[in-house]
Formats: sequence, C-alpha cells, structure tokens
Amino acid sequence: MKTFKKIVFGILALIIILVLVAFLLPKQYKVIRTVTIHAPDSTIYQLTSNFKQWDLWISWTKDTDSTAIYELTGEDGKVGTTWKWNGKKLGNGEMIITETKPNQLFSYDLSFDKGKYQSKGQIIIESFGDSSKVSWTDTGDLGYNPMARYMGLFMDRMMGNDFEKGLTKLKTIAEERKNWPRITEMIIPEQIVLLIRDSAGPETFAQVLGKGYGEIMRFVKANQLNTKGHPFAIYQKWDSVTMFSVMDMGIAVEKVENPGGRIKVETIPAHKVVMARYFGPYDKTGPYYYALQKYCLQTRIETVGGPWEIYVTDPMVEKDPLKVETDILFPVK
Repeated sequence: MKTFKKIVFGILALIIILVLVAFLLPKQYKVIRTVTIHAPDSTIYQLTSNFKQWDLWISWTKDTDSTAIYELTGEDGKVGTTWKWNGKKLGNGEMIITETKPNQLFSYDLSFDKGKYQSKGQIIIESFGDSSKVSWTDTGDLGYNPMARYMGLFMDRMMGNDFEKGLTKLKTIAEERKNWPRITEMIIPEQIVLLIRDSAGPETFAQVLGKGYGEIMRFVKANQLNTKGHPFAIYQKWDSVTMFSVMDMGIAVEKVENPGGRIKVETIPAHKVVMARYFGPYDKTGPYYYALQKYCLQTRIETVGGPWEIYVTDPMVEKDPLKVETDILFPVK
C-alpha cells in the first residue's frame, strides 16, 4: 500500500512539475521561413494574394488529401474573403484575408478545428533589383493550456517544413512566370455584335481581315450605328501547322436589326475570360498564347470556345508596331 501511495504521489509531483514548467515556456510561438525569388514582386503577389493560386504551391492541397472539400466565399484577393476546407487528413480549417498591400503584404487569420486553434499569418514581399525576398510567418497565442505550451515547442518544426516546401514551389512557379505577361481574370458583359465569318492562311490573313472589317464599318456608317469597344476576332478553328484559321470578325453595337448577307447579328452573353495585353506585331503573339494556356492548365481553369483577339490600336494610325495593342482573351468557365 505504501508503495502504491509513493507511486501516486510521484505521478502527482511529476504532473505538478510539468504544469509549472509549462507556465515557464513561451506563451506565443512564431514560425518564419524566407526565400529569395528572381521574379518581380507583382508576379509573386499575384500568386500569394489569391487563394485560387495557392493550390499551385502550398502543401495542403487535394494531392495531400483527396477527400478535402474547399469553399471560397467573397472576392478572391480582397479583405474579408474566406477560404475553408474539410478533409480526413487535413481536418477542417479556414483562412480569412485581413490586410493587403499590393506587391508587398498579404495577411490572414488562420484557424483549425472550428476555431479551437487560431493564429495569424503574413506573406511579406521585399523587392530589390530584379529579385524579391519573400517571408512567410505564422504567429499564435498558446494561452494558459499547459499542453498547448508544450506543443508550441514543436510548431516551428511542424509548420516550418510545409512553409519550406511551399516557398520552394512558389519560387519555381514565380521564376517561370517572370517573363509572362500580366494575366487577369475578368467578366466580359453581354454584347450585341455584328459578325462576319471567314477563313484565311498566313498569306491572306491581313487581306481577309481588312475586307471583313471594311464591310462591317461601311454597314455601321450607312446605318448610323453606335459602336461599343474595339474590333475583335473570335478564332473558331486554328491549325498550328498550316496556320490556317476560321474566325468571326466583329464589333459590338448598341442596337441593330438583322442586316442579312455576310453580316450576322448575335447577342453574346456575359462570360468570364482570362486576358493578356500584348504590344507588338501580330505575328509575335505566340508566347502570350502559351502563357495563357499554361495559366489555365496550372489553375485548372477550363477553356470554352476559341480565343479572342481585341484590336485596341489601329495599325493604320499607329505606325510604331511596338505600340500596337492587342488584347488576347480565353473564354473560361
């Protein structure tokens, strides 16, 4: 019996010692990892300030937990936007955007297990020359729970490993994108358009487009129509070997009756697109198409229909080809 009492008192003494030691441990923890990325701060900020882009570089994705279900509430990249997830391995958690400074800072509140565990995270971008230093931090208050205080000793190792993997992948993707054009996602509003469908190869392309837009603009002038926006072409078919294409040439108007003949009237409903703004000769747009295709592939955005080219600058007016603007759009779901 005495032996049993000694064991009990020994265990109690150990518990008391562990509790007392716990209160001597830090009440807060901080995890920080940094990486130098040879890419513009704007490219890095685009990848880190939008939760849809996080899937490209963080560790906790469907590749880690195929059962995970994600939910995004709010406008991505804006303060107040919430990103939630729930999965067998990842558990349940959420992030809420709390502060943003374009190309400099992205802050968020992080919680797990329905708010039981909470912390604050930041991604800080410091630009110098053609590179940027990126720091990813997470800080939390461990409160007065002795177990939480002991867990705090392991937070750097547990979270730091994921931070290191994420930043390494971020570096790879950002450095690949540093020569990409700026790509934006946007909504094109509903339009009433005049269209002419035709086809052309590399030798006849300029002639066919010139003839088509000439017909449309003569019709616009003859009927005193008000145009909206710039001429555009929707490429329905494209052969990368022969460079033969079938396209709809068009321009938006305020209102028009069906004109008949080659010119058709269509109402194009509002739709989402990814867009890159290009300046230069028309025959040098290839890298911009590649960047848009890669962007859609990486972000798992599904394209629908053929690409658009919007001819913002008239090359007959602007003689410097490097100042001729063409907006390239991919309609997406």
